[in-house]
Order: sequence, then structure tokens, then C-alpha cells
Amino acid sequence: MATAARSSFWRRLEKPGTVAAMIVAVSLLHYSTAMHVHEAHGIYRRLYYFPIILAAFRYGARGGLVAAFTTCAFYAPHAFGLIGFDPAFTLEKSLEMVLYFAVGLVSGVLVDREHATLQQLRRTLEDRDRMAGELVRSERLAAVGRLSAGLAHEIRNPLASISGASEVLGDDFPAGHPKAGLVAILRDESRRLNDVLTRFLAFARGAPGPATPFDLADEAGAVAELARQRDAGATVVFSGAVGRLPLALGNREQVRQALLNLALNGLAAAGPGGRVELAVLADDEGGLVCRVTDSGPGFSDEAAANFGTPFFSTTAGGTGLGLATSLRLIEDLGGTLTLDRNASGGCVVLRLPAATRTPQS
Repeated sequence: MATAARSSFWRRLEKPGTVAAMIVAVSLLHYSTAMHVHEAHGIYRRLYYFPIILAAFRYGARGGLVAAFTTCAFYAPHAFGLIGFDPAFTLEKSLEMVLYFAVGLVSGVLVDREHATLQQLRRTLEDRDRMAGELVRSERLAAVGRLSAGLAHEIRNPLASISGASEVLGDDFPAGHPKAGLVAILRDESRRLNDVLTRFLAFARGAPGPATPFDLADEAGAVAELARQRDAGATVVFSGAVGRLPLALGNREQVRQALLNLALNGLAAAGPGGRVELAVLADDEGGLVCRVTDSGPGFSDEAAANFGTPFFSTTAGGTGLGLATSLRLIEDLGGTLTLDRNASGGCVVLRLPAATRTPQS
């Protein structure tokens, strides 16, 4: 409390009005003191240094020089006999005024250098914190990669047996048999799961899929349609000019996987009766953006701080791997996945660079 009080005192003391009042007060002392009181005039001349130094501390070299100029403007009429008279030698008074400028300039330059050093130090600390955050996130994503590789390996072996068994069962239940459809589902889903595992392995190796131009609005619309089939009791809305926006550059399948994960997270956050919107638009930087917004409670401070962290989830039974995987996929494609905490509800913004090709009109 004492430190805060002292800081407040110095801030008030360094205000322009206070500095000007000090200069005026010292000048009045000069004007009202008799000429024969040599010692008093000598003290008053030295008192001018205080407002000059205070102005330099507060405003740097410019403030110190302005205070020195103001001091000379007030003191000169008295020094040279226009208003009263300072009995000191003319050379002494002239050199004193030169020193006012020298003290104001030197003090201000030193203060400016200190401010520049502090700003550089602040930027350095910010860069350090940013790099530390990126390092932590890289380590987390690396852990996800290792886990994904292990899971994919463990699941792929029994999956191969299931897929082989479905092929054999297909021979026993030809087309038209009541159970032929179930066998087809088993076979198709086994293949689909194998494709997912293949993508997991590619993610674990840090190898993004081939990037090609594609219509992000078209993909977002397809994801919105898939999300509607989940029957989660929430309304899913898509907005975007399909075929009218610039093409995005990325891997279509990986982007769809990321968007579907974001849409499903939005459905879980919105709950029954809620609303999820996928909106695609071009941004000011020449890229393409898809905003996935839900009507849920939004991201808490803890959730925002752990955005993309493996195994952190606000959903009961969730692992947090879906969002971490999406973040890795989009960043590998040269895009970004960020939060917009100013939006109503929860909002995740997916951004991809634009391709050089434009859609045909």
C-alpha cells in the first residue's frame, strides 16, 4: 500500500500542471525577493532544476527541453532586469540557462533510453512466453501422435480379422438374403475404419495429405448435412455461397474430418434445442474462414487455456483427442484453428489459405 501511495504521489508530481506551477512559483520567489539578497536568488536559480528533471522523467527529452525553455522564458525577464533584477553576474546567469537545457536534454535522453530498454525487455518476455506456449503445444501434439500410432497398430490387427471374416460371411449370404445387408454394413464399416486408422497413422507421422484447391463452402455444407443426421435435437445451419467464394488450398478429406469434429463438439455444447451454425466467408487477409458457432455456454477460461490439449475435455467421457487432431491437421495444411471468445456462445474459427484458382462463374 505504501508503494502504491508513493507511485501515485510521483504521478501527480510529474503532471504538466504541477511542473508549470513549480516553475511559476520559483519565478514569483525571484520577482518578490529584494535585489540585495544574493544567496536567495542563487538558491532560486537552482530550484528550477527540479521541475525540469521531473518533466524529463515523465516525458523524456522533449519534456525536459520544453520545461527548460519555459523556465528560461520565466527567468530571463528577471535575470536581465525587465522584472526586478537578479544581482548575479550576467555570464553566470547565462550559463545557468544553458545548463537548464543541458540538464533537461541529458535527463530526457536517459529516460528515453530506459523506456526503450523496458519496451524491448517486454517484447522479449512476450516472445519467450509465446515460444514456451508453442513448445508445450508441440509436445502435447507429439504425445497425441505417439498415442495415435499405438492405437492404430493395436486396432488394425483385429480389424483385419474382422474384415476378412466379413468377406467370408458374404459368400454365405448372397444378395437378396435377409442378412446380406448386415454383412455389407460390416464390410463397409470395416473398410471405413481402416481408412480412419490410415489417416491416424499419417497424422502420427506428421505428414499432411496432399493440398489441392477445393470449395470450402461445399465441404462445410456437406458436414452440416452429416451433423443433421446425428439427431442430437439441435438445429444445424449452414451459410456460405457455394461456388462463389475463392477456392481454399488444403486436403479436402482432412478438412472435412476437422469440420465434422468441430460440428459434433458444437452439437454436444448446444444440447437439445440448441443451434449450431457453420458459416464460410473470405477473410481480409485473402484466406477462407469457416466459423463454427454453437448456442452453448461458450469456452471457460480453463477450456480456452487448454484449447487443443490432448485428454482435456469438458464433455463427460470425452478424451479431447478430436480437437487436438483437428488442430494438428489444419496447422499442417498451413491454416489456423482459433477461438473467438467475443462471439455469443462457443465459436471456433478455421482458416485456410486461398488457392490461386478461382471458382468458375
